[in-house]
Amino acid sequence: MSMLIQLFISFFTIGLFSFGGGYAILSFLQQEVERQGWMTTERFVDFIAISQSTPGPIAINMATFVGYETGGVPGALIASLAVSLPGMILMAIFARFFFHFYERPVTQAVFKGLRPAVVGLIAAAAWQIGSVAIVNWVAVGISAVSILLIAKWKISPVILVVGSAIAGVILF
Repeated sequence: MSMLIQLFISFFTIGLFSFGGGYAILSFLQQEVERQGWMTTERFVDFIAISQSTPGPIAINMATFVGYETGGVPGALIASLAVSLPGMILMAIFARFFFHFYERPVTQAVFKGLRPAVVGLIAAAAWQIGSVAIVNWVAVGISAVSILLIAKWKISPVILVVGSAIAGVILF
């Protein structure tokens, strides 16, 4: 099977079965990237850092980077389209019916079941990324300070990304 077809199938599947937004998709994406042998965990974590630093949704940014790494510009375009396409199709369908069914108890029950699963997906991605990214006490400190600044003082993620990059240059 050609690389571009494999990229399309993999990223379409990721887009179709990943719920909860960009961070929830990271665990699924990492498993697929490693299963396919497209890159190492360390490279994947670097791509997450780059994806956080560039404008746009992290899932599409990651698809673009992985696609480019694997298949050049055509790979980037295919992976980006493939990861976006299921969401666009499903949202067009859901938008048509969502407000009609939103207040129904079964719909509310579905959302109550999905919310904790999304938290679990995000936590799993954080755990997997943290096991590679947090390599020493300096990295632990940068992570802890970042969590504190966002949770307590609602510091902009842009400031955290720039500040962490500067800290990395100084401390590493």
